[in-house]
Amino acid sequence: MSFSTLNEWLEFQQGINPKEIDLSLERVKTVFDKLQINIPEKNVFLIGGTNGKGTTTSILEQLFHKRGYKTGAFTSPHLTQYNERVRINLNDSSDKDWISAFETIENVRGDIPLTYFEFSALAAFQILSNCDCDAWLIEVGLGGRLDATNIIESSVSLLTSIAMDHEEWLGDSIDKIATEKAGIAKMNRPLIFGDVVAVDEIEKGCFEKGAELRRKEHDFKGFVDQNHFFFIGVSQRINDIVIPKSWGDGEIDNLTTALAAMEANEEFFPSNNLLQEVLDEFSLPGRFEILDMGQKWILDVAHNPSAANNLRQRIDRSNFDADYAMIFSMMKDKQLELYLNAFKDLIHTWIICEMETERSFKVEKIKNEMSKMGIENVYSATSPLDAIKTLEKNASISNNVIVSGSFELVGPIREFLLNSQGRL
Repeated sequence: MSFSTLNEWLEFQQGINPKEIDLSLERVKTVFDKLQINIPEKNVFLIGGTNGKGTTTSILEQLFHKRGYKTGAFTSPHLTQYNERVRINLNDSSDKDWISAFETIENVRGDIPLTYFEFSALAAFQILSNCDCDAWLIEVGLGGRLDATNIIESSVSLLTSIAMDHEEWLGDSIDKIATEKAGIAKMNRPLIFGDVVAVDEIEKGCFEKGAELRRKEHDFKGFVDQNHFFFIGVSQRINDIVIPKSWGDGEIDNLTTALAAMEANEEFFPSNNLLQEVLDEFSLPGRFEILDMGQKWILDVAHNPSAANNLRQRIDRSNFDADYAMIFSMMKDKQLELYLNAFKDLIHTWIICEMETERSFKVEKIKNEMSKMGIENVYSATSPLDAIKTLEKNASISNNVIVSGSFELVGPIREFLLNSQGRL
């Protein structure tokens, strides 16, 4: 089977395995073993955790790139273009890269029913190998133990944070989720744990795998004094780095975890000057991304209560003038009430957006929950574009606008704003 366009390949993959998520390593490992993928002996990072994976991955990626390494990063999902899932030297991969990788996989797959994500992960590894990347930054998709990315033998594994999310797949408690995520630990390799919850489960997972555990507040820590960041590791130190004023505790923890991983990797540790240069230029699409369209549009893919609380903290620290409106949607497997609580007293006008995917909450379900919580000024929209139109009709032009709740919502609105400068 072969196709000439990337979209044709993606449509084909969606029909191979009827399950959107099929947690198992057997299928993907069988195909992986048939591919000629050359993984570097060092500088391979596997980044898991509930929140903060994207930021942590990007920090590591930019540190290696600034030092002259050829970097390759795999993240998911994408915001607007599938090509975003793999970056080579900070640039999105090409359609040609993906098509070549998909053809290689299809030639050896046989009748093994790979899922859409498994195809994506294998193709990403093939692209990074084809490009001879010196440093691999691999973001875990879901959980860890049975995620397709876990077939990679990483030099260092990271867990950024543990919080409630994807309970249907990972378990209904912090301890159960931690156990699944600890499955990315590798024998005789360090696992960096950037949280302070479920320590017993993480320790047990590392012990069972024969991994070296380094954990926050025990083996390393980071802290801020008047907007200046300090890091204390096992043997390395960072002093007096100026961080973005809008950063929340989550971003500070992500930076701390990334630095602990750099220390454990033993390739190089960034100087103060290198780290400052990275942070001065740091931005990540869809993560507290601010677009000025006459009014501030704050785009953030926060999609669980923990991420929502961090987003609220960043908004409060930014001290923006004017009231806030919010365009919002959320997937059905999320904790809706806890998410809304983070913004209940902040938002003046709400636009609830209907999404095409069956995984999304219906608008009426969200509106009913909001009514129970006493939230008013709630309007409905049939699509992301309609949400912008509805906002213009029902919110003051002086409002700042927050767009959050899911990648599927933030991506299309971001693309529209960038392409049209906000003009309908």
